[in-house]
Amino acid sequence: MSARDAILQNFWLKLFSLVLATMIWFAIFGAQNNLRPSQPALGTVTRKIEHVPITVMKSAADLRAFRVEPSQIDVTVRGPIAEVQALTARQLEVFINLTDVHDTAGLNKKILVHTPPGIAVVAVSHTEAGITPVAAD
Repeated sequence: MSARDAILQNFWLKLFSLVLATMIWFAIFGAQNNLRPSQPALGTVTRKIEHVPITVMKSAADLRAFRVEPSQIDVTVRGPIAEVQALTARQLEVFINLTDVHDTAGLNKKILVHTPPGIAVVAVSHTEAGITPVAAD
């Protein structure tokens, strides 16, 4: 059998197999490298939620009081239209973690934002908050 006959025999089946193998390779490669389109998916919307209060997370044994500046931030989120439209500021968890802090003089802490599943944070108005201890009376 010549090389030409080996290629041309069952040509369409071989071509289909090559195309299918290429598509499977791209699917696996894309999944492993977390490739996603740069365009947001259809049916998504971006919304800015203003004046979301910042919560202070601290140990239950820590009786100190703190002043946080700023006390509220604006959060821009993206997600499915129905979920983003129904989202309220109370459903966003905006907080600073002071469980590992012993000295708060002149301290700045990163503001953390947690959202419900399926909703992503796009931007926040402030990324850090200043912490000031409040003197006990």
